[in-house]
Amino acid sequence: MWNETLLAQKKKALEGFSVLSKGSISKFMENLKRQDEWKLHRINPIRFAKENGFETGETIDLFLHSGKIGLLDFAYNMICPACGGIASSHTSLDGIEEKSFHCYICNLEIPTTLDDQVEVSFSVNPSLKKINLDPLVDADTYLRYHISANFHKSKELLDFIGENMKGLVVLEPGSSDTISLDATRVPAYQLSSVENNSAVYLYFDTKYKNEERVIDLSLLPTGFTPTELHLAPGKYELKVSNRTIAKAGFLIIKPNLKRILEIVKEHPTHVETFLTAKMLLNNQTFRELFRVQQLSDKLNLNVKSLTILFTDLRGSTEMYDKAGDILAYRLVQEHFRLLSETVKKFNGAIVKTMGDAIMATFSSPGDGMFAALEMMTRIDQMNEEFKEHGHEIGLKVGLNEGPALAVINDERLDYFGQSVNIAARVQSLASAGEIWVTEPILSTPGIQETLNQSGYDSERHEASLKGVGQKATVHKLFKTEEWRALVNTV
Repeated sequence: MWNETLLAQKKKALEGFSVLSKGSISKFMENLKRQDEWKLHRINPIRFAKENGFETGETIDLFLHSGKIGLLDFAYNMICPACGGIASSHTSLDGIEEKSFHCYICNLEIPTTLDDQVEVSFSVNPSLKKINLDPLVDADTYLRYHISANFHKSKELLDFIGENMKGLVVLEPGSSDTISLDATRVPAYQLSSVENNSAVYLYFDTKYKNEERVIDLSLLPTGFTPTELHLAPGKYELKVSNRTIAKAGFLIIKPNLKRILEIVKEHPTHVETFLTAKMLLNNQTFRELFRVQQLSDKLNLNVKSLTILFTDLRGSTEMYDKAGDILAYRLVQEHFRLLSETVKKFNGAIVKTMGDAIMATFSSPGDGMFAALEMMTRIDQMNEEFKEHGHEIGLKVGLNEGPALAVINDERLDYFGQSVNIAARVQSLASAGEIWVTEPILSTPGIQETLNQSGYDSERHEASLKGVGQKATVHKLFKTEEWRALVNTV
């Protein structure tokens, strides 16, 4: 049951945010209440938008504002790309494993990247509604509970997993159970506790000689002990003790990762689009609402592909001299407003401002390119309004795509790395009204078509960029003469 009184209070709190429409809030709350418990377990806001007739960006805004007021909680889930299992879940970026994490279902070490291995999911705060799902009912429920619903496995893979699973064993805290295991013709077994992200691997081979047929295993708060045993083939009695303070379950599996990978290759798992940590960090609303979030200055997380945009203004100092402080300030602030709106429109975030310049990031080169093109259009439109005063501004833009590190710099979430340096250097090549991009941007599928449709052509250059060891291939984008002529006749 929902706490209707508290829910009404949360709705009123959401209505206090001027950026959210009251109609959308009402529709959001109504649809949220209609979700069953499984759908409320780990909500994917992108799926929620599709299923309930919302625009994706608006939905993410609603979820983030709901998180700010305590209607929803959100978590960073470390997702195994092989099985979709949640190896661990964290309530803060600080908890994310920096280098890699281990999936004990697949026995794989997985590099941590914010692009695709960190899923951001939402759940209803327990004060509004308690979710009464019991993952320990049976093996199917156990897996459904602990594996991301964004991973849709093929029937062939599910059948294979079912054939090689002996079932779920449930232990009360402080209790033990004895399991008979026939390993006469089985090369290996594993006991995997998904909620504890821990496993015991038992390997059987004739080269091992052991007479003991009773094996003691313990599940501790830190995981199983021992974690690996090499034994002779035969029949065994496994005495497993739950030495934690919580009820726990574990699966008994005949592991065969090689065959699983073969099946996945033949019958790929469909991964539904979900909100990643990278997408969240490149979201302007998240940065504005949670910028006071206390994060360690040692935070250092990998992003495989980040699109970085730098802008600057031509001759802004001279403009203050000629136009006077009031008009010049008005021009610069209007320029910031237009750039901020454009960055947010194309799913990006402003990382920082530096004088009259900004650094913004996007999750894809397409979003970054669309933003750059619209920035130029809107600045041109703004200049038309100010030309009567004899003043205008010239925007310079640089774009690059590549890996980066998410770090904390001056108590702000920032990005560091050569890809960031290159984006800044490329911007410095631009003159007023120009966009310069690197080869990774221009070669992204769909970018050239976007430029053609927007009336832009490109000019290839080899440039020496400060701080970059070798010459870089860069491209100057400019309006075609045909497009200029068409615009002038309108």
